[in-house]
Amino acid sequence: MKIRGIFCCTTAANNEEYRKVLKKRNVWMAALAVAGIMIAAAALVAEHSGASALPEYILGVYCGFGTGLAIAGIIVFVRNMILLGNEAKLKMNRLENTDERLMEIGSRAGKTAIKVVLLVGTASAMICGIYEPVLIKAMLFMLDVFLFSYITAYAYHKHKI
Repeated sequence: MKIRGIFCCTTAANNEEYRKVLKKRNVWMAALAVAGIMIAAAALVAEHSGASALPEYILGVYCGFGTGLAIAGIIVFVRNMILLGNEAKLKMNRLENTDERLMEIGSRAGKTAIKVVLLVGTASAMICGIYEPVLIKAMLFMLDVFLFSYITAYAYHKHKI
């Protein structure tokens, strides 16, 4: 069985609708690649200018994270462009991404992952907060942002659907 990405599913009924979906995704992939390049460039500039008080390890993390984002964005962008240029591959990919069974599996996997992240985030905040008090504030802020965004998105989609 093939594992689908969390942002791959679609409800496009035909190739033209799916083509529009892929074009929108390509805008996001281009933005992701640009953001990755900017993050990596900022880390490189900070490292070479010596203006940053961050340890070299952290600058390497930023550089690697930015590079990874840029590469992922470019790979998905190119993959989507190849799909847009080949009608047979476009149709096959659309059918794979509209499979209801795979959508349900993805939905259940997402719900499970959310529960795990909330649990681990809470535990991390409590444990790390013992050693570094600012970490508990940062972790709990992230959990609050998640919960607030979930409630807002739920209310929005409840009225829209």
